[in-house]
Amino acid sequence: MRVAVALLVAAGALPAAAGPWADPGDARLRADIDLMRSFGLVTGPAESWPLPWAQIDRGLARAEGLALPPGVAAAVRRVQLLSDYNRQRNRFRSEVKLTNEPALVRSFQDTARGDVDMEVGAEHDLRRVTFGWGLGYVRRGATAATAEGGGVQFRPLFAAMHLGNWALYGGHVETYWGPSQDGGLLFSTSSRPFPKVGFKVLEPKRIEVPVLKWLGPVRFDMFGGVLDEDRDFRNTAVVAMRLEFEPVTGVTVGLNRAMQLCGRGRPCDFKTFVNAFIGLGDADNTGTPNEPGNQLAGFDLAYAFRLGTAGHGGKLFFETVAEDADNILIEQFARRGGGRLHGPIGTTGATYSAGIEYVDSLASNFFGGNKFPGSLYNNFIYTGGFTYDRRPIGFSLDGDTRMLSFDAAVTDRRNRRFYASVREANINVRETPTYRISVTNERFTIGTAGADLPTQFGDVRLELRVQGDRPDTPGTKDRAVQLEAGWKTRF
Repeated sequence: MRVAVALLVAAGALPAAAGPWADPGDARLRADIDLMRSFGLVTGPAESWPLPWAQIDRGLARAEGLALPPGVAAAVRRVQLLSDYNRQRNRFRSEVKLTNEPALVRSFQDTARGDVDMEVGAEHDLRRVTFGWGLGYVRRGATAATAEGGGVQFRPLFAAMHLGNWALYGGHVETYWGPSQDGGLLFSTSSRPFPKVGFKVLEPKRIEVPVLKWLGPVRFDMFGGVLDEDRDFRNTAVVAMRLEFEPVTGVTVGLNRAMQLCGRGRPCDFKTFVNAFIGLGDADNTGTPNEPGNQLAGFDLAYAFRLGTAGHGGKLFFETVAEDADNILIEQFARRGGGRLHGPIGTTGATYSAGIEYVDSLASNFFGGNKFPGSLYNNFIYTGGFTYDRRPIGFSLDGDTRMLSFDAAVTDRRNRRFYASVREANINVRETPTYRISVTNERFTIGTAGADLPTQFGDVRLELRVQGDRPDTPGTKDRAVQLEAGWKTRF
């Protein structure tokens, strides 16, 4: 990691460029990008975050001079303001989040990771290199299900170097893969980011060679990271890759792969990586500690569409991730599906977004049938599971869980965003004792209402959550009312 960052900083003698991407965590920005995508402004696959500004700025350029419906024009203006901020050579931010109890479900929207969550940070563009730093303080959450590492943290720290249409990066980079709003199945913001080194395509482009050109615009992302914490095998490595392409306008296909291997006391050489990557033969599937490690793979499909000429649109999507490769064939799938609608309200620039999602992380055959309780995110070698800092790296409610979600949001002409959601959660349906969020089966409703309010002193967020029960409370209904307040400013 130190060597990679040093190489990035050493490239400071190259020409100037703006910061490489928009991080996950801003639900209003994602809604605006979805609306622009439905209207044909942002093109190419756009279902993995951080989302490069090169692709977003291309969409903003397409919008110039067009007679857009008021809601789409308002979304373009909001995104343009963030793009203008991103073009500053030095960008600073300060953020404070306070809550009596952190949210149990971590969705795309950034929420507090502890009762107190504070951070100051900055990004600096040094020629072709962007360097970011942060200093934060987190006080642990009130319950085991939401607890994370607390205290003062020198993060996020990262550096990214532009290499043509690629970015080479290293550090604490948030990763969110997939079209869902309620947390990706493979990588989401459920856990805080672990240190990684990787590279990714900045703007999706067609590969102009036979056969491959039919994939349409393509993006590729690959990284290797380290789970630098006390666990079953300290410094366990995670290697992951995602290929995204758009074979038909509006249709995105994403292919994901992740491998958990190495760590103190485990084999970690080139042969180990090759055996894990190929996934063939006895070297990979012995059912003993001789296996190279834990593997997950999956895919997602998303279709962005336009409805009429007034600026309405939507998205339909399906996502799956599977455990346990057996000579390439995988059979133990979790799945998620849903859809969204978005568009204008009246003619003043106000917009709406509404969606429904259903997720089932109890692994089963792809078309149902056989169930595999305790499979997803668990492994007999890496007994700590596919987690970081006690949180699932994928879906925030862990495996063997089913959840139905409804959400809606309105952004008015003054850019104030009001939102609400209802989630029906059925956690750890088979009471697998190795799951982290709840050892016992708990079923309850979570209602959320909130507002994002821009002011001259920064953005204020207020959120109320009413939770019908808590994890690990069998036979009782331990209801909870959670309040969260946040403030963020950029300059």
